[in-house]
Parts: sequence; structure tokens; C-alpha cells
Amino acid sequence: MTIPEILKELEPYTGRFPKQAMRVAVEQREAITPELLRVLESVADDPAKWAERQDYMLHVFALFLVAQFREKRAYPLAARIFSAPGELPFDLFGDTVTEGLSQILGSVYDGDPTPLEKLIESEDVNEYVRNAAIDAFLVLEHSGQMPREQVVGYFQRLFGGRLQRTHSHAWNGLVSAVGDMPAPELLEDVRRAYEDGLVDPGFASLEGIERDLRSRPEGRRDRHYVITDAIAEMEWWVSFHPEDSRPKQIPKPQAPITPPVPASQVVPQTVVRQAKIGRNDPCPCGSGEKYKKCCGKT
Repeated sequence: MTIPEILKELEPYTGRFPKQAMRVAVEQREAITPELLRVLESVADDPAKWAERQDYMLHVFALFLVAQFREKRAYPLAARIFSAPGELPFDLFGDTVTEGLSQILGSVYDGDPTPLEKLIESEDVNEYVRNAAIDAFLVLEHSGQMPREQVVGYFQRLFGGRLQRTHSHAWNGLVSAVGDMPAPELLEDVRRAYEDGLVDPGFASLEGIERDLRSRPEGRRDRHYVITDAIAEMEWWVSFHPEDSRPKQIPKPQAPITPPVPASQVVPQTVVRQAKIGRNDPCPCGSGEKYKKCCGKT
């Protein structure tokens, strides 16, 4: 397949995963990377325009491919794209925001934490993107790209005022990240955040965070990884298996082990190997509401 043929194959959503085109794209990494960057730059320049194209998928495949390639030139482009306000990041990339963005950002990181910090600290950025950017710091630390002391120091600055002290999902993500590292030296900062009403205790309880910091449960860091196989990351998505809304077992080479549910989390997390419920999908409880407005609120 030529580069134009690969791009044409990856552009539309057809209900199936274009595995062959993705394999050839990986084989022709050097030749296709400039084209993938061009696609992402177009999206970064006008995210609202591209969000209107409901059946367009090339930018999604491009993002996962450059993540596998560890392409640092994609880092500022990704930061620009996901700084788009409101629901635009979800309109463009769906549940990748909550189930892959932190790994993507950690995979294309170029050594400058400033773009990540801007995502986290800007109130105009979608709160789930801010949470993913916080988790990206754990990916950087876990993959050896950033010293633990640097991550802890930045989190401490967030507690100290860099993160505006008003309730948001970013605060939920920050205290959870402290438990995930774990960083017991930040426990007093966590306690003050709860005292000031900045954290939703229904998302993560203070008692659970304290238990996590004491017990240092194993397996909690397995989701903080850099992407090494874009095909394995994407081929199991339920959108590529319309004939089976919950595929039983789709192999994923080099995949991280699903971490145990942290004690701080009141609501169990979705098992990564199974089909995920989209934020805009009907809630499985049968209420008739969208998931994000019903059970997904927690």
C-alpha cells in the first residue's frame, strides 16, 4: 500500500478496524509520520471544524500511531488540540480522553512540562482533559522520563495554589494521583483539599486515599505506561465490533495488567479489556438518560 492508500483507508469510520492499513502504516513509519503530523496540525488549527465530521477517523488513528512512534513533534499539537474548550475534545476523540489520553501525552512528551501544566491549570480546558494531563505526569515518572521528585514537587505546587482552589474534577484527579504514585509526603495537602471541599468524596474518599498511601497496593501503576502498539490499543474498541457489543476476548499484546480497584474509589473502574460505555451512550441502568448525565456522573 502507498501512503495515500493507507491514509484513504484510515480516513472513514466503516464499523471495522483497518488492521492491515495500520500494520502497513507502522512498517512505513518514516514516510507516513509527516502526513500524520499534518493531519493533527489541521485539527489543532480548527478543532470545531473537524469535530463536525462524524465519520472521520484519520485524526484518531494518527494520534495513536504517533504515540507508538514516540513522535515528539506531536506533543505540542496534542496539547493544542486538547486545550479546545467544552466538549470538543470528546467530539473529536470520544472516550480516548478518559481512557488513553494520559498514555498518549506521556508517549509523545518532548521534555518540556509546560504544555501539560497549562492543560492542568487552565479552567477553560475540559475537566476530564485536565485529569488526564495530571495522570500523564504519572506516566512520565513511571516510564523514567521524569524524576519522582519533580512530579511530587509539581503536585505540591498545584496544592499550594497553581490549581485554583475551587471544586473541579481536576482536584479529584490530583488526590487520586497522589494515592496512585503513591506520595505519602503530600497527605497533609490532600487532607486540606478535602477540608476545603475541593474534592468529591463520592469519587475518592479521604479514608481510601489514606489507606492507599499506607498499604502501597501493587499493580496500581500498570495503567501508567507509554504506548507501544497502537493496533493493540484500538482494535478491541466496541465501535469496531458492532456485531458484538461486548467482545469476550480480543488479544492485546504487550498490554498492561488491569490494576486492582483502589481503595479510594467508591465506584469500580471499567475493566479495560471490555467494551467501554461512552459518555454520550444511553445509560445501562435503563433510565433513558445519557451515561454522563446519569450513572456516569460519579
